[in-house]
Amino acid sequence: MTVVSKSLISGLTLAILAASAVGVHAQDKMAPGGAMKPPGGAMMAPAAVSSQGTFRKAEAPVSGGFVIKNEGGKQVLVLSSDFKTKAEAPDLKVAFSTSSTPLAASKPPAYPLKPGSTTVLAPLKSPSGSQSYVIPASLNLAKQGSLLIWCQQFNATMAWAPLKG
Repeated sequence: MTVVSKSLISGLTLAILAASAVGVHAQDKMAPGGAMKPPGGAMMAPAAVSSQGTFRKAEAPVSGGFVIKNEGGKQVLVLSSDFKTKAEAPDLKVAFSTSSTPLAASKPPAYPLKPGSTTVLAPLKSPSGSQSYVIPASLNLAKQGSLLIWCQQFNATMAWAPLKG
């Protein structure tokens, strides 16, 4: 009689149930170690998440969060589908701060940042919804403490999130 561990049975059962829920066989989409097979059968490794967090209100109400993951050898920042900040704010940027508490030296209502305390990644593509940004290799994420949604025109911080793995 062959003995099979409960965890192996549970893992296989979950994979089969998940695959059957979308109308495919588990062996057609899953490979050992959890990698996915795209159409055509080539292997894709799951993207490794290096940091994630939830935005906190500064000047404007905010919801949602982010992940930073490695995709194809590049670091990519992805804002969640439920991300939302003040749509009326002009000149919004996605930026990094070396501080994990970037607003500690700021005063409401605008939460201005000291010149040179941020590194702008890119203009915010939309005040709401999922969006992604490639992080240049020259930006050392290990030296960054938080992610900001910042109105550069008025030096007003809309929202921020500490970086953590």
